[in-house]
Amino acid sequence: MCFIGRDGASASGILWRMLRQVIHRGLKASFYWLGLFVSRHPVFFLTVPAVLTIIFGSTVLSRFKPETDLEVLVAPTHSLAKIERSLANSLFPIDQSKHKLYSDLHTPGRYGRLILLAKSGGNILELADQVLQVHKQVLDLHVNYKGFNYTFAHLCVLSHRDKRCLLDDIITIFEDIRQAVLSNSTFHKVPVSYPNTTLK
Repeated sequence: MCFIGRDGASASGILWRMLRQVIHRGLKASFYWLGLFVSRHPVFFLTVPAVLTIIFGSTVLSRFKPETDLEVLVAPTHSLAKIERSLANSLFPIDQSKHKLYSDLHTPGRYGRLILLAKSGGNILELADQVLQVHKQVLDLHVNYKGFNYTFAHLCVLSHRDKRCLLDDIITIFEDIRQAVLSNSTFHKVPVSYPNTTLK
């Protein structure tokens, strides 16, 4: 049931207008007394917030650390990028001792990448001679910077044992096969495969 006044206003509209006036007067009076209280105690409201900010900033807020990983900030938790990253970690586990360089394929780092692709339908593992030629060209690179001649040996990842440049295991196998062929020694067939997988 709705009551209509002489001016066409309903009872609910009149009640809502009265409620707004009461709220407005209450807020106006409360903020008036708050401003009056702040103006009468300026030292308190200038020092206490600053002291509380210093205390909480040095104790509680100092425990928080900024997140600098762009993948965590941008990619969702169950995104396809993170699923593929975990898959790559399972196929090529990160070796913290740097005896293997498979981790360089899927982790960010301060290095350059050289990816070799076979022709359509070809197998890169059957192109050992071409891969070794490219590898030799990389080793023979010289870059002159500020009067110093840098080579691959100055920039490569060193092993902990003999302080020599680490090589990818595939390159090591190709080198062993070539040395065996050059020395005419009997060399058994080495099964070289690449882990293939299918995303579900």
